[in-house]
Amino acid sequence: MLTIAQLNDFYTADKNFAQSALNEYNDAKKYYHGNQLSEEMKAILAQRGQIPIVENIYKMIINKILGYKIQSITEINVTGRQEEDKPLANLLQDLLRAFNQCKTYEREISLRDRDLIMGMGVLELWVEKDKQKNFHITLKHIPTQSFLIDKFSTDLNALDSRRFHKVLNIDESIAQKYNIPLETFSLSEARAEVIETWAKESGKWNRYIWHTNKGIYAYEEQPFKNNCHPFIVGKYAIDENYNFYGLFRDIKPLQDYINVSENRQANMMGSMKVFFEESAIINKDEFVSGASLDNAIVQVRDNALKEKKIEFIHHQADIATLSQKTEQKRALAKVLSGLNDEALGTAINRQSGTAIAQRRDAGLMGLQEYIRGCDLMDRLMYEKVLDLMQHYYTQKQIFRIVDKKTGERYFSINTEPNNTIKIGVFDLIYKTQLKTQGREERFAHWAEMLKTISSIRPDIVTSLLPLMLKDTDSPIVEDIEEVLAEAEKQAQEQAQAQQKEIQAQRELELATAQAKIQELEAKANKNNAQSEIIKQATQEAQNAQSGESGNTQGAQNPHAQQNAQNPKQEQIKNGLNSSVYQMRTSPSDMR
Repeated sequence: MLTIAQLNDFYTADKNFAQSALNEYNDAKKYYHGNQLSEEMKAILAQRGQIPIVENIYKMIINKILGYKIQSITEINVTGRQEEDKPLANLLQDLLRAFNQCKTYEREISLRDRDLIMGMGVLELWVEKDKQKNFHITLKHIPTQSFLIDKFSTDLNALDSRRFHKVLNIDESIAQKYNIPLETFSLSEARAEVIETWAKESGKWNRYIWHTNKGIYAYEEQPFKNNCHPFIVGKYAIDENYNFYGLFRDIKPLQDYINVSENRQANMMGSMKVFFEESAIINKDEFVSGASLDNAIVQVRDNALKEKKIEFIHHQADIATLSQKTEQKRALAKVLSGLNDEALGTAINRQSGTAIAQRRDAGLMGLQEYIRGCDLMDRLMYEKVLDLMQHYYTQKQIFRIVDKKTGERYFSINTEPNNTIKIGVFDLIYKTQLKTQGREERFAHWAEMLKTISSIRPDIVTSLLPLMLKDTDSPIVEDIEEVLAEAEKQAQEQAQAQQKEIQAQRELELATAQAKIQELEAKANKNNAQSEIIKQATQEAQNAQSGESGNTQGAQNPHAQQNAQNPKQEQIKNGLNSSVYQMRTSPSDMR
């Protein structure tokens, strides 16, 4: 355990080392909010009666970078290294979504992004217990000016730091919890200022709450079960003295030049220099006071102007030179920031959409170091979150997340072996991917997808169009959906009309076929009746013929008897054969 003297020594050494970096950070915040002119410049402008002019190039660049960062929010995806790790990876992915869907998450990340581009960003994770004794992990942004790092740390993420200091201004309720004496800041409010120090001692991260003059108020040995500190630190860049700095260091000289130049040009445009010979002026004081006015009528001696004894000198040439230099500094500031006119949205040249997109992408290449620093901080944060979950999420808990496909849903942990958190060293792979893209990037991505899908499944392109418009945040989504709904309604009505027409045609064909069948059945019945009559007549004729043939010699020669039949009987036989042939043609053969 450290003593108060050791804590004071560590804190003083770390503060003295970081003071120059903190001063630069504070100046960056002042410049960002428009407080860019020095006190001497303000006094000069006040003496002239001139309105101060500030062209805040720095804020414009910072806002463009932060806007691009907001459009390119990333998230960590967890995947398993092996097939059996997939259920655990899916569970952890849901837990991470429950963590980053907190209502304060994006606000804290945005504050971190702004601090990081100005020099250093700090986030703090904490484990809280609710009334049901369930643990929840919260995220909080720590202001850079109230945070100190070990002076011997050289890592961009302070992974080699042995101590951290955080200056706190706490209210009365928290002060009473640690028996901290209060200081009166106003008649109605009392607060206390303390220092929270995390120090690594014998391989353990211990926590101290103390004051430089009043001693140690609280000491906690290894507050977290996984023996870690709660901070995630990121630095924009480190100089040769290992001091952190941000984009402000490169832009500040140019910003100062632009401000001084603009104020000087404004003064030069409203002023002039006058040289005169004493003999040309009637009253010196009256001439000086009158010539400085906008509408002045000043009397001079005869022939003074003709002999050019008075000379008025204007500053047009100097103004043009200053304006040219100022424009050069503006262009240089954009180059140093890693942006061009297309990325800043200030381009006025006429180009195709593809050319503009290519130049914008090229202009954003300079931001990759900053984006990579943010991604690295996010990765460290999520790894620490998962580590805390493994140690604290050991009881049955229910979480709520919002899923893109199913909407709001709930899931449980520690109810069965498949949803129990047990993370091995080599179980997971952490990947960073864009959570949201810019509108142009998303539109280009959808255009390429629709080209591919239209050649394979052109029938689903119409259904995908509303999804594309929603994903690209198009303001005409509702109008397009209304047009598509109306077109679908008309298509359904047309299909119904065609179906009714086809049904009527089929009914007509069926009735025609039935009529033909009935006609064939009638003919068959008629033929059957005729065949019965012919059969009966033939039978009678055969009976009569057989009665007569018993008494004649024709019985010995049946061929002659057959050839000698009555022609009428032969006719009846031919008719019978014809009827039999017609009977073999059934109605089913006629269909």
